[in-house]
Amino acid sequence: MERLLDPKNDWAFKQVFGQEKNKAILIHFLNDMLDEHVLHGDLITNVRFLRVDLDTEIALLRQSIVDVLCKKKNGTHFIIEMQKASDSGFINRAVEYASRVYLNQRTKTSKIKNDKGGYKKLMPVIFLAVIDDTLFPKKKAFLSHHQLRDIITGEHDMKQMSFSFFELSKFHKKFDQLETNIDKWAYFFKNAEHIDPKELKSILEEGEIFGDAYKVL
Repeated sequence: MERLLDPKNDWAFKQVFGQEKNKAILIHFLNDMLDEHVLHGDLITNVRFLRVDLDTEIALLRQSIVDVLCKKKNGTHFIIEMQKASDSGFINRAVEYASRVYLNQRTKTSKIKNDKGGYKKLMPVIFLAVIDDTLFPKKKAFLSHHQLRDIITGEHDMKQMSFSFFELSKFHKKFDQLETNIDKWAYFFKNAEHIDPKELKSILEEGEIFGDAYKVL
C-alpha cells in the first residue's frame, strides 16, 4: 500500500479541508465538531471559501498556523486552523486572528439604518483549531469549546466569537474503540499517515465521508 500523507501537514490539510471539490468533507467536519455545543442543531449545509491573504497584516502575522477561512449563507465566519508546532502564544494569536476577521467585516458606510461604522452587520466568528499538542493540561477532554458567557447565569448573550480546540495529544483510542465521529476525526489526524491497510479497507468500504477524506490523502 502506498503511504498516505499526514493530514497535519500544511499542504495535505488544505487539500482535505480547503478545496472547493472537497467542500463536503469540511462541512461534515465542522458539523461533527461544533454541533452539540456551538451550532446547537443549526447545521451547516454550505459554505463559501474566502481568501486568507486579503489582509496583508494577517498574512504577515501567520507563522506555523494553517488557515481555512469560510462563511455560511447567514454570514457566520469559520476559521479552521492546524497547529502542529508547540506555541505558548497560540491562544493569544487565535484571539487576535478571530478578532481581525470579525472587524474586517466592517465598512465605513452601511446600508442598514442607524448603523454608523457598520457594526450592525458584523456576524459571528467561530474559530476551530486542531492542535498536535496539549493546550489545556488540566482538561481531560480532547475537544473543548470556549465562549463569552454571563459568569453568574451561564447565559450566552454575547455570540460574537467562539473558540474550539481539538487537542490530539489527549486522544489514545485504538481503531476498534472508535465510537463517535469526533473519535474518528481524531484517529484520522493522528494515524492516517501510518494506518493499517485492513483499517483503511474497512473505512473505504463503509463509503462515508471519512472514506473520502482518506482518499484525498
